[in-house]
Amino acid sequence: MDTQLIGRLIVDKLHDRTTYVLAAIVGTLINLYGQLLVPWFRADVNPVAMLADEFESRPGLTLFSVFLAYAFPLCVGIYSAVAARYKNRRMESIADFPERKPDPVFRATRSGELVELGATTRRMFEEYDIDRAQRILGEEVWNRILENGAEPKTERIYFEAQNAEYLVSHAPTRNEQINIYLTRLPS
Repeated sequence: MDTQLIGRLIVDKLHDRTTYVLAAIVGTLINLYGQLLVPWFRADVNPVAMLADEFESRPGLTLFSVFLAYAFPLCVGIYSAVAARYKNRRMESIADFPERKPDPVFRATRSGELVELGATTRRMFEEYDIDRAQRILGEEVWNRILENGAEPKTERIYFEAQNAEYLVSHAPTRNEQINIYLTRLPS
């Protein structure tokens, strides 16, 4: 268990304003129900007067029960948000990967049409007017990737516009598309 990550997630949730708004709404509803509606349902006495009597006779216990009605949804909200984020941290990391990788990462259809691009890749492809996988990989390498299918085979390409050499790896997706990962080689 990564306690530093859990601590960071808790701090993030504590800085989120909606955490407190939701706890205030739910806490108020719990207090209205528990302090006013339940006594009103049980007897024909004035529940507001009954609450005032409770504050007078047992102020500590009454304040604690009011506080608990707000603390409970706050704690449950933080726990559920942190547990969900912690559970899905790998998926978040995978989803964020194309945005963080400085080298081109993209997904293309079998015809070479670009489907998804990371932000860095999008900027590079716009700069060099790359609108199809074949425009960066070349027809020959693209055809070998299509032939290899799921067989992982690394290719090398030379991208003349940058005077750079890249290693090209690929992985097919379930929907007949291909993920392409380029890694720039040192000059």
